Amino acid sequence: MERYLKGWAEFMIAQRGRRPSSVKTHAGTLKEFMAFLSETSKSMDPLKIRRHDIDDYMRSLFFDRGNIKNTTRARKLAAIKSLFSYLVYIGIIINDPCSGIPTPKIQPKQAQKFSTEELQRLFLAPDKATPQGLRDIAILKTIYGAGLRVHELCGLNFDDIIDSAGCIRLIVHGKGDKDRMVTLRRNPTAALHAWLGVRESLNLDDLGAVFVQTKDPATRLLIPAVQQIMVKHSKTAGIPAGKISLHKLRATFATDLYDSGRDRCPRCGYPHEKVDVLEIMTLMGHTDPKTTMRYIAISEKVIKKTAIPDRRWKELESVDGAKYDKREIFKPKHSV
Repeated sequence: MERYLKGWAEFMIAQRGRRPSSVKTHAGTLKEFMAFLSETSKSMDPLKIRRHDIDDYMRSLFFDRGNIKNTTRARKLAAIKSLFSYLVYIGIIINDPCSGIPTPKIQPKQAQKFSTEELQRLFLAPDKATPQGLRDIAILKTIYGAGLRVHELCGLNFDDIIDSAGCIRLIVHGKGDKDRMVTLRRNPTAALHAWLGVRESLNLDDLGAVFVQTKDPATRLLIPAVQQIMVKHSKTAGIPAGKISLHKLRATFATDLYDSGRDRCPRCGYPHEKVDVLEIMTLMGHTDPKTTMRYIAISEKVIKKTAIPDRRWKELESVDGAKYDKREIFKPKHSV
């Protein structure tokens, strides 16, 4: 099995166009699966692996390894299915042992966003008098201002920046090598310019990365480092630990962008400055509108539209234009 793992990895990157980081994660799962086969004295020969062997591994994940979440088990099963699909493709096996194995059902989580007060405190947390603080505020405002995923932020290079008309446009390399272009307005553009000025003094032009470590060795920032930056400044801002998430900045981008557009002009009622769901879907790099609607559902505009308006409650609590006297309505008719 191990001799096919390298060929599978090359196939996924070169022919399927998968990101090396994703392939590396799946490769770790496959090595874990092979270790399970070895520990349970099962054959590691692809020709002898059967469906019940994979079923045993999935049951082991659930019962023996701390009741792993459905999302984790689904990801591990996807890696195994990918490998055996490759083995069928190159003709090593004829029948796919993964055929018919159900994927654990994944319940979509309710998206969360930051409040205006939390964002205000978060953007004030970094110390702008230090290079590290300038970098951190640029990171936070770029994620929020452009709705970037964390790996998209870490992958930004100088070639991805288009500086024009006082604003910055970013070429973002999203999932599945799907590129998109997003615009940073003047406020986040100013924060990014301030960091780039400091970044230039580090003499790391050959590195090409926009966001790097400010201490030696000055290397490209990786996802764990950006997560630590978020945790650090969230604590300074007084945001509870359970509400700290880089993805919440991305979700807040979607809801604030949707709320920024008015459905109709307040004077004439004509549709005006409306931000469409499909536009937000494009800017976030989604391929399914249902994914985008998870974020839109928590926007202030949608929340107001999906709640019974106050005027309706006034109608229900009035008779002939006069409000009910609740004390008279609920006053018992007969003494007890």
